[in-house]
Amino acid sequence: MGDMKFEAIFWDADGVIVRRPRLFSEQLVLDYGIKMEKLLPFFTGVFKQCSIGKADLQEELAKVIGDWGWKGTVEELMNYWFTKGTELDSDVATFITSLRQQGIRCVMTTNNEKYRGAHLAKTLGNGQLLDDVFYSGALGVSKKDPEFFMHVYQTLNAQKPIEKSAVLCIDNDEGVIEMAKSLGFSAHLYTNLENVKTFLLK
Repeated sequence: MGDMKFEAIFWDADGVIVRRPRLFSEQLVLDYGIKMEKLLPFFTGVFKQCSIGKADLQEELAKVIGDWGWKGTVEELMNYWFTKGTELDSDVATFITSLRQQGIRCVMTTNNEKYRGAHLAKTLGNGQLLDDVFYSGALGVSKKDPEFFMHVYQTLNAQKPIEKSAVLCIDNDEGVIEMAKSLGFSAHLYTNLENVKTFLLK
């Protein structure tokens, strides 16, 4: 991999670095028998505002968990959410480590509200697995907004100048891939790790 043309890679979290076999709402149904019809209004409604920092997850959960029938505290629910929903794909993590050893900057770019985003940043950022973690709850915009990727790029460029063409965005959402390309970055739709390796080596 000596002729790698990319100097920085933006990695998506859920479904790429983080294994996400099922949605958190599905996990609640499975583990606690909470009815999906009770959960859906929250996840299709105000949760979207939480994910771009326009509403506070802790405050919004406090309003609904009684109706859901959750027996514990809001903090316990959030802790369960973050630990249950943050199992890393060890093969992807190993590959990221090998890329960083070659001097390629690897950062996470994710749509996540501020509490889970902060949890990901604390456990994976600052060189633990990734150089940095950027999340929508802190930036105030989702990844579908050009401002998101421009902020990440400008942050990296300020640390060490980098051409847009030397940045690769890896994501499992076609809309995000199109957005990244429209801004002048390279982009690759994630299906599996082997696919990424093949793409990087061509």
